[in-house]
Amino acid sequence: MGDASFNAFYRSFTPTLVAFLVWQGASLADAADVAQEAMIQAYQHWPSICHPQAWTRRVASRAYTRRLASIEDLVPSVAICSPLLPAETDVAAWDQRHDVLGMLASLPSRQRQVMAWTLDGYAPTEIAKELIMTPEAVRTNLMKARRSLAAQISVARVES
Repeated sequence: MGDASFNAFYRSFTPTLVAFLVWQGASLADAADVAQEAMIQAYQHWPSICHPQAWTRRVASRAYTRRLASIEDLVPSVAICSPLLPAETDVAAWDQRHDVLGMLASLPSRQRQVMAWTLDGYAPTEIAKELIMTPEAVRTNLMKARRSLAAQISVARVES
């Protein structure tokens, strides 16, 4: 695998990676920054990466977690778009997911992280491998997240 294969991967996967980070609670600007950091690392390790989508998600997820713990990032981001996203990416469509993102934001970070991997199509055993957890712990976090989200949806229905 060379520069051409990485270039194709970068162009096709960056919007997906940004969306994955937004599902975890990152602002669009932070998600784009973290995705860029993860892609730099992917480029540096490209010849040795067997599963680039999972590898890059794992690296980005860890980088986002470190960013959350950083004192430097206490000031909220103000950018609403990113040059990392292709022009055809409909950021307005993400805004329509505000309710869903708000519900996800209310989850504890591990539940939100497991849910983001699930929303991207990963099975609990795959998530466990990527996050270095037991499959049972992933299933437990997923179950708790789903219960919490279901309760929030029920409340929202009653209120409307």
